Amino acid sequence: MPRPLRIHLPDLTYHVLNRGNNRQITFAGDKDYLHYLDILRRYKEKFNFKIFAYCLMSNHIHLLIKTSQDGTISEIMKAITIAHTRYYHKRYKTTGHIWQGRFRSPIVSDDEYLLTLMCYIEQNPVRAGIVEHPERYPYSSYHSQIKIEKDNLINREENPVFLGLGNTMEERIERYREFASSLLDDDKLKLIHKSLNGQIQFSSERFLKQIEVWLAIRKKRRRGRPRIKIINP
Repeated sequence: MPRPLRIHLPDLTYHVLNRGNNRQITFAGDKDYLHYLDILRRYKEKFNFKIFAYCLMSNHIHLLIKTSQDGTISEIMKAITIAHTRYYHKRYKTTGHIWQGRFRSPIVSDDEYLLTLMCYIEQNPVRAGIVEHPERYPYSSYHSQIKIEKDNLINREENPVFLGLGNTMEERIERYREFASSLLDDDKLKLIHKSLNGQIQFSSERFLKQIEVWLAIRKKRRRGRPRIKIINP
């Protein structure tokens, strides 16, 4: 079965899933998690991308990333993965691959689908039986979503879905707490898992039709640098 193509577009949001090679441990302690977050900050500044949600588990990561003109999702994840691999080998005196060969990155529309994925990502430790509530897990974006102060890692104030939850920050936080506290039902989980496996896109029909229009424009463009990149790395 051929691997799904990656669609590279500026201002496109991706649900990134990357696993440790053979599901090996990629974060063995607090220092490892914190260093990975520092790597995200570093390359977030370099590639000018936005982070709407994240969760770091012991052997895999989830990221909701919105790209810009300054870097594709493949370029971003390549830089992050190389930086973390170098750190890991230096710290633990190891060699070889730390992460699996290909990360997953289905596209996401910036609407209720995005809100659902934010909850899905931050509920990951709850579904895994590690904690009873997202607030108890230290290595996800949930804490940044529910505090009044602005965070320097996630782009909550530039997230259209979060802004639409209320007129004030207090209202938005309260509404988000309600959403994130209710575990997603099995039907939504199945759809998300299918999107991660490349079977469907977890996005609105209107958004996907717009993507098709952009792709058609891409095929007609003969000269100059293409604005849309579709690759199968």
